[in-house]
Amino acid sequence: MSDSLEFDFDVDAAWMQFQRKLGDYVSAMRDGDALVIESRYDTTDGVPDTAACVQFYAWDLDMVRCEIPANEHLHSSREITDEQREALSQFGFRTAVDSEPTAPHVDRNRSWSDDLAKKTVAVFRDIWGLPHPSFLGSRATGRYDVPSFDASAPEADTTVVPLCVQPKGKEHLQQLVDRALEPWFGFPPDHDPDGDIPLRFVNGTAYVSVKPTEPVVEINSTLVHAVSGRTRAAELLVDLNLQLPDVMLHLIQDCIVAQVRVSGSPFVADHLLWAVRMLSHVWEQVDEKFAEDFGGALGEPTPPPIDTDDFPDGLLELVELVDRSEESLDLDTVLGCCSSDRDVVVSYLRISAEQEASWRGMAVAADLGDEHCDVDEADREAGKWGRAVAALREVLRSTPDQVTPVVDPSAIQLQLFETDEVAEVSDERSDEQ
Repeated sequence: MSDSLEFDFDVDAAWMQFQRKLGDYVSAMRDGDALVIESRYDTTDGVPDTAACVQFYAWDLDMVRCEIPANEHLHSSREITDEQREALSQFGFRTAVDSEPTAPHVDRNRSWSDDLAKKTVAVFRDIWGLPHPSFLGSRATGRYDVPSFDASAPEADTTVVPLCVQPKGKEHLQQLVDRALEPWFGFPPDHDPDGDIPLRFVNGTAYVSVKPTEPVVEINSTLVHAVSGRTRAAELLVDLNLQLPDVMLHLIQDCIVAQVRVSGSPFVADHLLWAVRMLSHVWEQVDEKFAEDFGGALGEPTPPPIDTDDFPDGLLELVELVDRSEESLDLDTVLGCCSSDRDVVVSYLRISAEQEASWRGMAVAADLGDEHCDVDEADREAGKWGRAVAALREVLRSTPDQVTPVVDPSAIQLQLFETDEVAEVSDERSDEQ
């Protein structure tokens, strides 16, 4: 590996550590706490408020605001241009109120602290071009015992995984992949219903998966869908694959899919992070013009909206109950919605998990600037389906393996007295004896 690549990895690792520490700090802030992060080595030339700056303020019990000062509080060298303001909008910052420009800001629940930390890193790196978090300083104010924020303090264990590991099997390789990607997210990665790890970029999504039949990690991302003219698309891909030797572009049905394969025998975490970085660079080059060249639309196809009429009545009743109840539902209530049938419980659990993952994906997309989604609504729906998942899992843990359907006792005819037919057979046997 060249010295330049090693340097890139060191810089990325430093920003990932900064992002992780900032997310932990913001999640622990209390109402009235404020944190200012600013560049330390900007030249002031006698002019105040020159430094590039992002500030946080905690309020309303569980909310926090992440804000960039308005241009009148920044030196001309740090003022936000129209192009940068548009980029901030794509990051999820609110840049205007009633069509009037305002200080770029985003208000989130503190449970979104990791996402806010990721936005902060994007602002300093991509908007202001700071090369390393060591160029940043911080000031914390608020309650009398407010802790300071020191991103330069060494972590207890900065090693994600050993340099090189020979996995013992698919599950072991999946664990190594999860641990390797944790610095990228700032927290343990989530898996979708298919077991893949979604990576959200500004314009699209990639999926990291471990192959079941070979020790290989694949990263796939649909760049364009609804491609028209396969012959023309194939010709374009030949040229593009020559320009991108580390990323393979495939024409699969009517989609252009970018794929990177990383060997898992042995597994090297830096190789996986490098592959993710390469795919991130690809997405930075992909735009609407790129999709038009293929006669398609940008990103992966949007699944058709699911009508609530498509869900079983029992599942809808359960979701409504968990949404209205402030406490956990008792097992009998959940079983009643599932007709006390274990197969129904498993079916409802699968549907609920898919809906939770879908709504969480929509929340991330909305946070990245998708105008077709509302982040608050997506959060509410994801939380509702998540509570349904928790209730159904609790039923599976707490009930026997075989749960038989509940039968109305009034529908059972107790054979306390012989019927006429039974009586005749009995008389015949008595005569024979």
